[in-house]
Amino acid sequence: MPLNAAVSLSEQIANHLAARIIRGEIGPGERLPETELARELEVSTNSLREAFRVLESQHLVEIQPRKGARACDISPDHVTDLYDFLFLLLSRLAARAAERWEGEDLDDIVQLLSEMEKRAREHDVAGAHEVAFTILRRSLRFTGNRYLIDAIEDLMPLLQRYSFIALKEETSELDLSLGYFRELVANIQSRDPSAAASSVRAYGDDQCRIVLRAIEKQSAA
Repeated sequence: MPLNAAVSLSEQIANHLAARIIRGEIGPGERLPETELARELEVSTNSLREAFRVLESQHLVEIQPRKGARACDISPDHVTDLYDFLFLLLSRLAARAAERWEGEDLDDIVQLLSEMEKRAREHDVAGAHEVAFTILRRSLRFTGNRYLIDAIEDLMPLLQRYSFIALKEETSELDLSLGYFRELVANIQSRDPSAAASSVRAYGDDQCRIVLRAIEKQSAA
């Protein structure tokens, strides 16, 4: 695992493992054995345990007494609860962005949207997915509310996990996502808070249905 001196070791481990959970390389319910992972990543078990606690706060890992850590399960209730709550917050974020942007505030968002479109044309699903969440993180600056920012950031990795399931489930999901992102940016540029919020809620509803279909198929298999 390549190291970054600007980020704590436990955070780097957490980010590495989170990416594997988000992409499905570590599946729901799969255990994360301490000794083997510490050896694989060439880190101490103490640093690994700190990383597990970070992942637990992001709802990606469950730590069980005397059993260690395992990737959180995915159930219809988990999915519905996340989309109901988080997209309520994201719709508020979109409305505030439409109300508050000034001057060149949206330039980087527009550039990132172009990058997302480029990745989609190249059929780089993972890359487009990553850019979409970069757009979301850049947009947090418009909230003006530290508690709203904290709540969204805490749940973002879990949303990444579910939305990646949607992208793998339906090849049309990437085009669907692009359409909503284009609509959202246009509504923000037009300073239409209501339309921007509606775009986000509709996107969340559509993606939630796709994730629910995917886990239903997996359960039936």
